[in-house]
Amino acid sequence: MHLNNFCVIFLVLFQYDSFSQVVNIENKRIYDDTSGWSGAVDASFSAMKTKDLLLNLSFRPRVQYKTKKHYYFLISDLMYSKGADRVYSNLGMAHFRYAYRIKGPWKWESYTQIQYNQLMDQQRRSILGSGIRVKLYDNKKSKYFAGSSVFYEYEQIRSSSMINKEYRMSNYVSWFIDPKTGFYFTAATYYQPLLKKMNDFRLMGQYSLGFKITKKIDFRFETTLFYDSNPPVNIEKWTFNSSFGVRLKMDD
Repeated sequence: MHLNNFCVIFLVLFQYDSFSQVVNIENKRIYDDTSGWSGAVDASFSAMKTKDLLLNLSFRPRVQYKTKKHYYFLISDLMYSKGADRVYSNLGMAHFRYAYRIKGPWKWESYTQIQYNQLMDQQRRSILGSGIRVKLYDNKKSKYFAGSSVFYEYEQIRSSSMINKEYRMSNYVSWFIDPKTGFYFTAATYYQPLLKKMNDFRLMGQYSLGFKITKKIDFRFETTLFYDSNPPVNIEKWTFNSSFGVRLKMDD
């Protein structure tokens, strides 16, 4: 495999979860109990020249504002990769979410999202939805959440004049386990059926496992599974991405 092609495939798979038709917002939330502003911006640009010139650009801002009653969250993922004679990937997503704490662990959330994805044959997809979210359990070592909402979806397909206008449910469970023993496990599973045809659904799961090998070295494994029971023409029903690696800490 040509080196340029390998690098493009690696970058696309690394960020795949942000650009499937079900986006895992759970692993992008900032779990910070303090009020006020928080967030981060990740951006990168690379250029590599072997036989051809390969350009890669990614931009991933994330910002949150939180009070005792109100929660505002905005995230965007952009990725562009181009070779000498073609564009390998052109992906983008922006998601805004507002939540109001009703009482105790219950919140009412509303959200909107817009995205495009060359790899999924997606010209434009917009959604607008609202529903309930509940914190099932929370202590210093683990957190468990569940949510259910209804959203309107507008989707244009690149390779045809097809336009999908549908109402879907979005149901999810997520959990974060970190017993402070050098091991952690995070997971989120989404189920999104059409309201008028429940056997037309999308299913996505993202699962991460990590543990310490030594005081300086961590191991991490992550897998993302996506299933669409009725995908666009020439798009596979099942797709997945798995990755693993190690992290070396250089601090004393």
